[in-house]
Amino acid sequence: MVAVSRKARFSAAHHFYLPELTEAQNFEKFWKTSNRHGHGHNYQVEITVEGDVDPTTGMVINLTDLRRILDEDVVEHFDFKHLNVEIPFFGSHLPTLENLAVYIWRRIRPRLEGLSLKLACVKVWEADDLYVEYFGEDT
Repeated sequence: MVAVSRKARFSAAHHFYLPELTEAQNFEKFWKTSNRHGHGHNYQVEITVEGDVDPTTGMVINLTDLRRILDEDVVEHFDFKHLNVEIPFFGSHLPTLENLAVYIWRRIRPRLEGLSLKLACVKVWEADDLYVEYFGEDT
């Protein structure tokens, strides 16, 4: 089994706010990120897939196909959106890096299963020094 990774980038806005808390409590818990107007990030996503090397092509997956999956299921879905407002999942879940990685995993995994590939990891960066890695429900 060989692992192949590919990265993509998108820009999106979000805010952290729990409706059951007061404005003051939200500010205490989330500081400036509780501003409902939101703030933006230039996110980077890396997906790693695992599979057997095809003896004919010498590839686990054609990198163009992997790019297409990232473009369709991540970039087009999130780019220039306000996550809390435009992505229904984040209407009821805080758009943390952790929740974003899980959400991306759930969007991508079905496409890869159709290609007999295993999704091994979703990594999401919010900044150069801040990222999460998600290895799936099975691990």
